[in-house]
Amino acid sequence: MMESNLINWTLDNVGSRQRNGLTPPRDMRETIAQIKALPPLPGSALRILNLIADPSADARKLADIIELDPLLTAQITRWASSALYGYRGQITTVHDAITRVLGFDFVLDLALGLAVLAPLKSPKEGQIGTRMFWTHALASTRLMAQLAAVMPAATRPEPQALFLSGLMHNIGFPLLGHRFPDEFSYLSGLITANPSLAIFNLETFAFGLNHAEIGAWLMNVWSMPRMITDIVYHHHNPFYRGENHQLNLLTFYSDCLLGRLGIGDASNQVCPEEVPDLLGLDEAVCLEILDSQNDDLAKILATAEQLTD
Repeated sequence: MMESNLINWTLDNVGSRQRNGLTPPRDMRETIAQIKALPPLPGSALRILNLIADPSADARKLADIIELDPLLTAQITRWASSALYGYRGQITTVHDAITRVLGFDFVLDLALGLAVLAPLKSPKEGQIGTRMFWTHALASTRLMAQLAAVMPAATRPEPQALFLSGLMHNIGFPLLGHRFPDEFSYLSGLITANPSLAIFNLETFAFGLNHAEIGAWLMNVWSMPRMITDIVYHHHNPFYRGENHQLNLLTFYSDCLLGRLGIGDASNQVCPEEVPDLLGLDEAVCLEILDSQNDDLAKILATAEQLTD
């Protein structure tokens, strides 16, 4: 049924919309083949990756790296001042953000994610725009941590892996908007015209590939850790059973749950019934956790708006 609806819309409606700028893109694989270079990995991200490997890393070293980048400094201090974390004092330095509010591991992961995303300039509006990207990323990092807390300890992913997966698994959308603006605009039109269809299916139908493949391509070019690349590439595949498969399955399930709140790109994504059991989760408990996300939704939306200003 999905294919029929989409084909009918494409054949019957694209022609009438061409005058408004919604024209079919070139074959995306041909477009990618013509690209000579992607945005380089920012220096801040490279320095943070090096710090992760430093056994003597501490809050001062991390703060020094962040403060070399004025934009990253502003983002970290703004994050620590967000209502999401409930700190009532004044945050004036990165060191304060680390030691008083967020903690070393959290800021290390957050700074890496923010630094990696910094060079990708994508449209703000729409279901795949940067406002929704950040809303989804923020909600994902919180929900995945809460779900992991009720998983069996033996299969529970590490906190750092949870945070980076939640933050970065949809990085293909900002890359699409940054490097392929025509295709981004075309996909946004398809999503608007087909609100009942899964975005993953729409983009695969339209382009022959999807944001997971595009995002993993960038992660490989940047030599990011294997764990991040795996999740970026497989997060729409609940049947993946390779390395990091439990983390991938949790990312998939979190996306399905957030889709029920209208957050992210999985609103119409089918979630196999066995997924909670495979994670060692009680679905009723997971739905209770999801309901609690509503309490923080206004704060999440406000923080996402700040990050896209």
